[in-house]
Amino acid sequence: MNRGKAMAVLAAVCAVSAGMTATAYGAESTFEMKKKVVSLLGILTTSDRNAEVTREEFAGMLVKASSQRQSYGAAVTGAVFADVAAGSQYASAIRTASSNEWMSGFLGGNFKPEEGVTLRDAAKGVLGLLGYTNEDFSGNLNGNRMAEFSALSLDSGIFRNQDEVLTREDCIHLFYNLMKAQMKEGGQYGSKVFDLTYNSDGEVNTSSILDNSLKGPKILNQGSRNLKHLVPFSLDKAVMFLNGESSDEIEINDYATVVYYHEETKTIFAYSSDGENKGATDGRIKAIYYSASDPFTPVSVVLNSHDQDNSEDGDVFTINGSELQYLFSVYGDYGVGDDVAIVWEKSGTEENPTYTVVDVVGDE
Repeated sequence: MNRGKAMAVLAAVCAVSAGMTATAYGAESTFEMKKKVVSLLGILTTSDRNAEVTREEFAGMLVKASSQRQSYGAAVTGAVFADVAAGSQYASAIRTASSNEWMSGFLGGNFKPEEGVTLRDAAKGVLGLLGYTNEDFSGNLNGNRMAEFSALSLDSGIFRNQDEVLTREDCIHLFYNLMKAQMKEGGQYGSKVFDLTYNSDGEVNTSSILDNSLKGPKILNQGSRNLKHLVPFSLDKAVMFLNGESSDEIEINDYATVVYYHEETKTIFAYSSDGENKGATDGRIKAIYYSASDPFTPVSVVLNSHDQDNSEDGDVFTINGSELQYLFSVYGDYGVGDDVAIVWEKSGTEENPTYTVVDVVGDE
């Protein structure tokens, strides 16, 4: 995929989430932005925001949010705690979290993995990621730790007392806050650990998560090019979106036209012809129209989608930008009769919409 096109699609993927603020879009939109950031980072994704989080799940989140995230899921030999078997899916994360003193066990050598994680537990964990240890909170250990937790705004959006169990919604707020928090040694955590950048309002710039390693588009079909054959990682722990909404392998294989993926975060972005603001249509190029003032500059392309009869008028897509115009020009890669998938953005009114090409890929 051409770098200029990649950045055009990247902008389309990130435009909604990157600049959201509570003032402009309301608290719910702000939460959705935070959820997308935390999901893109691979820390957690959820459709049940009210579900309580267990201690073992939180250990996994801490590791995924840390500089040691590549170790998540590593094989473990020997029991980690008396009540955590080596074969547990969280065994490695619990070992990492406890060995780094992000979380503590209990008397008798137990971890109590299935108990709910409290705000007190969570505060210790994220402050540990920021570089703080027990020595930084001498005297009233718990009171001083909770005071620092609040001073760093790690509790923004979380309305629990220190002994209450956190929900997945609380954890989304918590790990988003962590990405903006200052580390003990200086510098923002997200910048230091994930190379994040920030918008002018101080919120996380979503495009800095995806950076230049977004791959695609790749065309899906019902044959050999299904999702598991198109991405270089297991789908078991992948985060998936279809037309900007959380999705899964079955839905994407059934409905999507193209996919992009980000290997580092195991995130998949899929688009179908049913997209509301962004989508993708595959078919055969029926016609390419050129500028009246410049016969070498294409301005629109007509596509007969594969579910249309060739006698129909086809779908019209506007072409802007020199790189995309070149691809559809007499010198470019795509001409009448070629099978392609077009990724588009929709603008205008519902009665008179305009569909603009933001990416294109040939059907191999």
